[in-house]
Amino acid sequence: MNKADLLKEIKEILEVVKNCPQNLQEKCFEILLNNALNQTKKSSTSNTTLETTQDIGNIPNEISKRIKTFAGQFGLTETSVTKVFLADESGNVSIEVTDLKAKKTSQQQRRLALLIGARHQFMEGSFDVPNDELREMCVTYGAYDAANFAVNIKNFKEIFAGFKSGAKNKLSLAGKKQTADLIKELTL
Repeated sequence: MNKADLLKEIKEILEVVKNCPQNLQEKCFEILLNNALNQTKKSSTSNTTLETTQDIGNIPNEISKRIKTFAGQFGLTETSVTKVFLADESGNVSIEVTDLKAKKTSQQQRRLALLIGARHQFMEGSFDVPNDELREMCVTYGAYDAANFAVNIKNFKEIFAGFKSGAKNKLSLAGKKQTADLIKELTL
C-alpha cells in the first residue's frame, strides 16, 4: 500500500470511528487499522508468491528446489535470489549482478567467492568455490589483483569449511549466512 492509499484508508477509518461511542473510538480505530494493514499484507504476500512462481517456473525442478531451500533457510525470498542469479532451462546458473557494491578489490573478491559458492549450490547441490573459477570471475569483474589474490583468499578462511590454498573450497555455515546477507544487500 502506497502512502496515498494509506492516507485514504485512514480517512475512511476515521469517518467510521466518529460514529462510534466516545469510549470505544480508540479501540475501534485500532481494530479497523489493523484489519486494513493485514489485508494489505495478505494482498502483498499473494503477489509475491505469484511473482516467485513466474520467476522460477522455467528452470529445472532440482534447481528450483535448491533455490527455495536456500531462500527458506536464510530468510530470503526466491525473487531476491533470482534477481542475483539467472537459471535457464538447461540447468545453467549465472551470476547476473553487475555492481558488487564494494569498493575494495578484496571485498569484491570475497563477494564473488560467496556468489560462486551459491551458484554451485543451485546447479550441483554443493557450495563449491573452485579457485580457478574465482580467479576468472575476479578478472571479469575487474577485481583481480595478481599480487594479492592468494593472500586475500587466505584471509577469507572463515567463509570456507576446511580452507585449502589453491584448491576447490566449500562455503562454511558462516559463508552461507554471508551469502544470504549479500543477496539481501544486492537486491535493495
